This record gives sequence, structure tokens and C-alpha cells, in this order.
Amino acid sequence: MSQNEQQKEQDRLSRKERRKQKRNRRSVALGGILATVLIVGGWGYMVSTNDASQATSTVESPKTVGSEQEKDTKDTKKSASTDQKKKDKKAKKKADKPEISQAAWVTRPFADVYQDANRSSVIYKADLGDVYEILDAENGMVHLKLSDAVEGYIPETDVRMDVPSSVKDKTLLDTLSQVVANQPIEKPEQYLGQPLEKFEAKYGKLGNTQKDAVNTYHFSNAGYLLVVSDGIVEAIDWTNASASGLSALGEPVVETSYGTWYQGEKLQLKAFPDNGSTRLRLARDPGK
Repeated sequence: MSQNEQQKEQDRLSRKERRKQKRNRRSVALGGILATVLIVGGWGYMVSTNDASQATSTVESPKTVGSEQEKDTKDTKKSASTDQKKKDKKAKKKADKPEISQAAWVTRPFADVYQDANRSSVIYKADLGDVYEILDAENGMVHLKLSDAVEGYIPETDVRMDVPSSVKDKTLLDTLSQVVANQPIEKPEQYLGQPLEKFEAKYGKLGNTQKDAVNTYHFSNAGYLLVVSDGIVEAIDWTNASASGLSALGEPVVETSYGTWYQGEKLQLKAFPDNGSTRLRLARDPGK
């Protein structure tokens, strides 16, 4: 190859190398521009998304043990309060509802209760103001549930199907406390409708008892007796009581020479002649 040709070849290679270098420089420059754009864009995005004044974090802050316990305590108290309100409401509703949906009140002392509607035989003597559940009524006779085990029939003329309250229960109890001297039982009304065991847990077992077809009578040497039916205290009697203070109760429901009956809201107070003295009876009224 001549010197002239060699020179041309060198010039061609030189131009080729320069074009290659030029392309490389353009690629590098373009890459730098792209990198700058990405960096600037990414920085802007990070700034905008981490702006504390605009951002809303979805990550919950750590909860301390104390805050968890406080929340659990509040939830427990709230739940307990709600449960108690429900129990109180239920208890009040139950207390307002009579135990006997259809009741009969005996309107005279020593009322005959018969074994059947034909009056074939007398099985029980009901007392003034006694309250029993009506099972049915037909031909002038009322079929009564006297206890869990005993049923009987009484003439319609000896019962009432409704008795309005003539005095407040509190007035009955206040009067009772005044006419019974040396009252040995604290708040006797709290034992009515309760099992006999509750009374005996407080005042001891009453050993002297008598029975009839419906009730068991538990006598105390302290001058009182408990009338118990199906294990439940239905009434408490005090012997040797005074009837002089009963006039404060106003007009009774029934007043006879054999007994006087005052009707409260859910309680009754009755006075019976007893060997020249007075026997007072505080009874619950399951029909109210």
C-alpha cells in the first residue's frame, strides 16, 4: 500500500473513531439528563408524600400497655353497667307483674273450700283475705289452686276477683311497727315470698309446728308464727298484739267480728280476735 493510501486509511479510521466517541458522548449526556429528571422527580414525590401538614398516616401509633388496660377497664365497666341496667329493668318488670294472673280473694273468715264442685266434702277453711289462683269457674263455683298439691272449690259468693289497694304498703308497715310491742323481727316484709330457710338462717330454726291441708305453721317463743306453704313464707302472725292503732289505716276492705282486712299495694295487714287479745297477720299478696 502506497503512502497516500495509508494516509487515507488513517483519516478514515480517525473519522470513524471520532464519530464513535461523539455517539458515546451523546449517550452519556442523554443518560445524565434522564438521571437528573428521575432524581428531581423522585425527590419531589418524596417531599409531597411526606409533607406532615398534608399526609395522613395509615399506620397506627404504638399502644402502650397502660392505654390498653385503661380501654379494657372502660369497656368492662360499660358492659357491667349495661348488664346491671338490663337486670334492674328485668327485676322491676318481674316485681310489677303479679305471680297469679287470675286471682280470687276470700271475703270472709272460715270460708268452706270443697273437694269438688258438688260440695261433697269440706277440705279446708280459707281465711279472710287469702289469695288463690283461679283455675276455672262454673255453675257458681270457683276452682282454686290452694297449693302445689291441693285444689278445691269455693262458692263465687265467698270471693272477689279484684281488690283495690286501700293504703300504701309503707303505711301498713309503719302501723305494724307501732302496734306490735318489742318487735323481734327486723323488716319482716323482706321474708315474705322467700324460702323458710332464709328466715331460719337469721333467727334460727322454729321447731314447734302444726299443719293443715295447705299450710305449715311454725311457732316461735318470741310471740310470733310463720305461715308457710310449699316451703315459702306467705305470712307472719304476731300474738298478743294491740289493735288500737289500726284506725290510722282508714277504712278496711272487710271488717267483721271475726277479722278485719286492710289491703296494701302488695301486702295485707289483718287483725283477728285471739283469746281476748288480737292476732295481727302481715301477708304478701301474690295477686297484686
